[in-house]
Amino acid sequence: MTQKKATPKAVFEACQQLSISLEEGESWNRDDVRLLVGGGSFAVIDPLIKAWRKLQPMREVAPSLPSELLLQVATLLEQQVEEYISEVQQRDEKRESLFNQAGMELAENLRQLEERLTSELEEARFANHDLESECSRLESELIRSQQESYSQALKLEMMEKELDQAGLALKAEKERHDRNLLQSQKEAEALRLRMAEQNTQETNSLKLDYQQQLASQKKQLVDAAELAENRLMRLLDQSRLEMKESQGDFEVKLAGFNQKNQEDQSIIGQKKLEMKVLATEVEQRSEQISLLAKENDMLKDRLSQQQSEIIHEDASDLKAIKDSIALLQKQLSKS
Repeated sequence: MTQKKATPKAVFEACQQLSISLEEGESWNRDDVRLLVGGGSFAVIDPLIKAWRKLQPMREVAPSLPSELLLQVATLLEQQVEEYISEVQQRDEKRESLFNQAGMELAENLRQLEERLTSELEEARFANHDLESECSRLESELIRSQQESYSQALKLEMMEKELDQAGLALKAEKERHDRNLLQSQKEAEALRLRMAEQNTQETNSLKLDYQQQLASQKKQLVDAAELAENRLMRLLDQSRLEMKESQGDFEVKLAGFNQKNQEDQSIIGQKKLEMKVLATEVEQRSEQISLLAKENDMLKDRLSQQQSEIIHEDASDLKAIKDSIALLQKQLSKS
């Protein structure tokens, strides 16, 4: 062992050799002594170096001191050092035993901790897989809802365009009736002039009757056109308002659904750190998503029903307007 190399004699000789070989003023330390000895513990070398330094003044004061006395001193010192070395070795062995025992306990604790962490990691992987599947499903539902919302918006835009076209057609029809009415007035005026040449009294009577009938017919036509136009505008405004309200409700529901989905995704990220309450929160989130899906379906059904009702009412109103216009045209042609 390395302690056997660092004997008092060997350390003294090494110190003496270093003090002689090195030039005056140069210093040496325990590393130089240990290198020259060939090994040994500093716990043994340091006390021997101190002892050698203490013996140096004795050599300088009494260089003729018998070697036997110095040998006895060295022997006594060696015995003390050996006892000290034995005590150091016992402490080292005891410390090594305690260190080995602590290392074994630590290794066992680490093994148990590794097994527990491995089990928890496996459970976390399964739970993470379930969460990723749920996230994928929620994302697909969100994309499908956005596509349906875009489709409903396109249908609403097409309906608005059709209503605008119907309004333009009605306006053109009204202008055509106005022109026909003006033409009828001109023809009636010419007829009145011809009848005035034949009989003034009969002309005045016919003129009065005709003017009354013409005013009545004109008023009826104007009232019918105004009523038709007002009714159509009210229907258009009402349908647009209802469609906007339905779209607003749908957008609110969709925004709530999106916000809820974002909150769910945030909750999913937090639940990865809280694995003990994961199952309960996932179940609650699933129930909330199911309720939102049901509300979304109900809203879609309601929007579809309102659209069908509006289309049906618009078709019936347009048909009634066309019938009234045809009736007015027939009356004008007869007159």
